[in-house]
Order: sequence, then C-alpha cells, then structure tokens
Amino acid sequence: MSVFEGKAWISNQGLLDVSIEVEDGYISSVKKTNLEPNKEKVKGLILPAAMDMHVHFRDPGYTHKEDWRTGSESAACGGVTAVVDMPNTNPFTSNISLFKEKEQIAKNKSVVDFGIGINVEEKLTEQDWFDTVPAAFWKLYPYGISSEDYFRLAREVLDKTKKPLVIHCEHPDHMHNNPLEKLSDHTENRLFAEEKCLSEMPSSEYLHVAHLSTSNGLKNLPALSSTEVCPHHLLLNLDNCSTLDCKVDPPLRHISDNNDLYNAYRNGIIPILASDHAPHTIEEKRSDTPPSGMPGVETMVPLMLQEVVEKRLDLSRLVNSMAEAPADRLGLQRGRIEEGQPADFMFVDFKNSEKIKLDNLHSRANWSPFEDWKAIFPHKVIRRGELISENSEVVSNSGGINLFD
Repeated sequence: MSVFEGKAWISNQGLLDVSIEVEDGYISSVKKTNLEPNKEKVKGLILPAAMDMHVHFRDPGYTHKEDWRTGSESAACGGVTAVVDMPNTNPFTSNISLFKEKEQIAKNKSVVDFGIGINVEEKLTEQDWFDTVPAAFWKLYPYGISSEDYFRLAREVLDKTKKPLVIHCEHPDHMHNNPLEKLSDHTENRLFAEEKCLSEMPSSEYLHVAHLSTSNGLKNLPALSSTEVCPHHLLLNLDNCSTLDCKVDPPLRHISDNNDLYNAYRNGIIPILASDHAPHTIEEKRSDTPPSGMPGVETMVPLMLQEVVEKRLDLSRLVNSMAEAPADRLGLQRGRIEEGQPADFMFVDFKNSEKIKLDNLHSRANWSPFEDWKAIFPHKVIRRGELISENSEVVSNSGGINLFD
C-alpha cells in the first residue's frame, strides 16, 4: 500500500489536507490527515491527473511525426494519464481488425491509459461489432464527403449509438481550398464552416462537438450536445500566431473569438478541455503545402495551470474540465480523488512557473506554438499508483491499458 499526504483537490470540497491510501492501483481511502511527523508530505498540490479525449498519436502510418511511445510520454510529462486517439491514422481505424491492430500497438508502447476512436464510414451501424467493440466513441470527419452524406451519416449513427459521436464541426460545402499566402487565408477559407455545420446538426445527447473555435459556432451549438475547447483556440489568434506554422483545423480566429470561448469555458458552457494534439514535423509545416495541426498534449495542462496562477481561471473549473468532465462524458469512473477511483494524480507547485522550452518536450514534432510561454509543469505524475514521470522525465516504459475493455 502507498500513502500520499498533502493538500489535494477533492471534488465538491476544494483543497483539503488529506491522506490518500492506494492499493493495487486504486484509491482505497481518503482521510483527513494529522500531518504526523513521520509521514512524507507531498510538495505543492495533489490534483487529479488529466484525461485528454482528443489526440492524434499518428501510429500506425505516420510514425515519423509521432508514435504511441513519444505521444504518451508527452502526455505523461504534461499531467495527462489517459488519452483517446483519433482514427485518422494510416489506414483509418474503421473496422474491427484495424481497431485491434491499433489497440495492440498502444498496449505495447503507451505509458498512459487510452481509448481509441473509430471512423464513421458507410454501413458502420450495420456491422456485427457495432454494439460490442471496446471503442471510446465514433468520429465523423467532413473531408472527402458530400454535405448530404456527412449529415446523413451523423443522423444514422446518432439514431443507433450508445457511445458519443464526435464530429469535426466544419460544413463540407464551406471548406474552401483557395491558395494560402498567409495564415489568415486559411481562416477565410473556413470562415463560416463551423457555424453552418452546427446549425444543421440534429439535437442529441450522444453528440459531441470537437475543438469549438468560433463565437458563432458557440451560438449554434445543437441542444443536448457537449463540446470541448483547446488551448490554442483560447489563447492563440491571427495576431499572436500569424505564421503558417499555426495552420490548424478548424483555423485560428480573432481575439473576440478567444474571449467568447474563454468566457463560455469559464462558465462551464464548454465543459471539456482537450488538446487536439496533432503533430507534424517542422519541415512539413514549413513546406509549400503545410499540413494542419500542432502538438499540444504536453503543454495543455501546464498552460492552463499558469492561467490559474494568473487568476484568469478558477482551479475548480480547470480540474473539472481536464479530469472530471471528460471521464463523465465517456462513462468512465475516474478523474476524482475519492475511494474506488484509479490512483491517477499529478503533483503541482504553483511557485514553479517556467518558460516552455523545446528541449524539454517529448513530442517527435519538436516544435510548439507556445515556445517561451510561461507554464507550470507537474513535478510528479502517477498513473494507477505508479510513478510515470518526474520533473519532466519519463520513468516508465509502458503499462497503458484500454479503458473501454
């Protein structure tokens, strides 16, 4: 049995001095501590570890950008002990055999626990494994598809699913490919894509809107749906990140969009924080045809912890959005420091703010739009009772499990 003593975030109560007992990877008790002299006290705060339900670990098919080992090491050093990987690998994760192949890769390489999304394709709901595959959710993309088929497939899955349908919320008819000379050209190409997509989506409790990016998208959220926001759509815009390195789908927008999204996030209207970690090498980003996407799983929590320190965000809202809300949305019993939950923690010292340096990050992409931004990285991260990173160094080789098995 392991015992952790210190000031911990306890759901619905806030920061309390507690003694957390851990057995076989789970929390066996949480008690008020007497801070006895012979007990080792955790430095700083004990927070629930984060769950990032939107990452692209690029494995299989694009492992020069990232793989399950480097992606999960990035997650671990950023305070994230569970991720859900998106299906747009090569080949797309779209059937049971490809799902099992990716699952095995993750089990062999991942330092953090995981889920896997399955791509929505024709006749998905007719497959004999549709109701039994241990996937986290279904994912629907608007690329290479007509708008009629896009919305038809969304309705078909929503009518039959017991899992979330995660949509990339851009309307196929409003995604243009005019040549790019500057980053704002990409924004112009997608100017109305998000709001038009959301205005046509059906209302459903199973609908989840990925990476919300605009004020008008926020106004058009379908009833009953949930949504997420990423740090880059809260903190970056065409003024402070204007090079084509920052090309991402959906695009960066304006400060007014940042402010509206941030206010909705603060108030819980946008319940979930996710990274949309989508690494490409810097050579690819600086080519004549830069792909969309940026790394983010390692910097997501540290950036937002800095926001807490600078009093732009309440700690309660951050903990809920990074740990409790994603777990609840996916039907998992995790994300809280309470008896029976997995022993997934991060230890954080709010006095240890530092600038983000590429040499300290673990993604194979080896760049970040947040280089030199101030952030607070956890000094220890524990997954199911096991230390997996310490002082931004990985101390575990594997051990991740599929949380949906």
